[in-house]
Amino acid sequence: MCVSTAQTQSRAQEKVEKILEDRVFKPTNISFTAIDIEADTQVVNYRGDKMLIPASSLKLITTMTAIDKLGDDFTYTTRITHDGKIQADGTLVGNIYIEGSGDPTLGSTRISSVLSLENLLKYISKQIIEFGITCIEGEIIADESIFDSFPVSPSWQWNDLGNYYASGAWGINVNENLYHLYFHKRGVIGAQPKIKFHSPTIPDIEFSNELKVDSAHTGDNAYIFGGPYTYKKRISGTIPQGKSTFSIKGSIPDPPKFLASQIAKQLRKENIFSDGHRTIFRNSKGKKNRKKICSIDSPPLRKIVELANEKSINIYCESLMKTIAKQSKMRGAGGAGIVVMERLLKKAGVDINGLHMEDGSGLSARNNVCSRLLAETVAAYFDKFGEERMKEYLPRTGEGTVVSMFSGTSLAGRVWLKSGSMERVYSYTGFLINKKGKYISFSIIANGFTVKHKTMRPYLEKLIRQVYLYS
Repeated sequence: MCVSTAQTQSRAQEKVEKILEDRVFKPTNISFTAIDIEADTQVVNYRGDKMLIPASSLKLITTMTAIDKLGDDFTYTTRITHDGKIQADGTLVGNIYIEGSGDPTLGSTRISSVLSLENLLKYISKQIIEFGITCIEGEIIADESIFDSFPVSPSWQWNDLGNYYASGAWGINVNENLYHLYFHKRGVIGAQPKIKFHSPTIPDIEFSNELKVDSAHTGDNAYIFGGPYTYKKRISGTIPQGKSTFSIKGSIPDPPKFLASQIAKQLRKENIFSDGHRTIFRNSKGKKNRKKICSIDSPPLRKIVELANEKSINIYCESLMKTIAKQSKMRGAGGAGIVVMERLLKKAGVDINGLHMEDGSGLSARNNVCSRLLAETVAAYFDKFGEERMKEYLPRTGEGTVVSMFSGTSLAGRVWLKSGSMERVYSYTGFLINKKGKYISFSIIANGFTVKHKTMRPYLEKLIRQVYLYS
């Protein structure tokens, strides 16, 4: 796709520039681009090549290139195998392996077709029993060699790493790599809420509780500190006062090891004992000789992409980034995935000048991208995939993280977009059907504003409305 700039200033451009004269934008860096998809022309270009932090709008690059590379029907397959011999009495002389595929949905409760962690453990145990194994003279081994052994981006902030949204992507993911930590909310303001329990139970995890109770309207301001492989977690911040239990979500320190331990535990309930459990990070020479016991398939990629964009799920995009690399016969690593995504964008006709990616989800504050590139990405894949598929991949206003946008206005139901936000960062990227019935792709990124997000949001919606009315 080759997008050209209109020779004369459009009415939409004039209206946008007028709004941007408001004092709220004085300290703010703004990049805004809108493209008439059919005409391949820009209808708004306000600092369109200015590189800014996009937050979760970056997910559109990851999800669109994943569909491009892997296809709608791609599925992840996790295999349960063994490498030994089964004796007449049912004793397996050898190891059982969980062969990870990087599936980010394994054990998730988010998708009805996916087995929850509890049911997944029961299913695997049942399949091992039905395979004729009654005892294991070997170990339960989590083989996560499909991806490299560093699950998170090096540029993610330390204060994010213990929280569920920064769990990263492992060769074996389970339960979206998160646990819930429950607190008693009773107590006066300033008191320390007591920990009730955490679920699922993570062996060996320890919590240093420095939380305080704050007033009822303050919301969740609790943070868990401690990154991958770290079992001593520090909890600081506040939770709101109340009478019921309150929960926060943390990242499992080592999901492959956790799953192996839980399978071993489930088998012990069935009186099937093993010599322990562990993980491996590198391909074993004997892998091709392993025998399949069972396998677990993920939902198709189109469903994963739909949820990744609608619910802004970081782990899904981080896994997709590494999967794209692996399917291109490269290392299952984030850097390799970014290289492949850039190639796919160029092949789709997107000018990738103005793109610097550090991860696949937009969590890194070191990501930099311009609105022109994001708007071109949406336009290019709109041309390639068609409107019906694109409407499946992106949340419509009124859904997910954009549930209340344009409510009660003429734009309601006519905009599909991905939002992104972090401290002093707001972005919207997607497409709309304008007043004339034309499809317009757009991206708007705002960085460095001094007002609250709830104050900035109506201004950004107003800018998008000008594209609807005057493009």
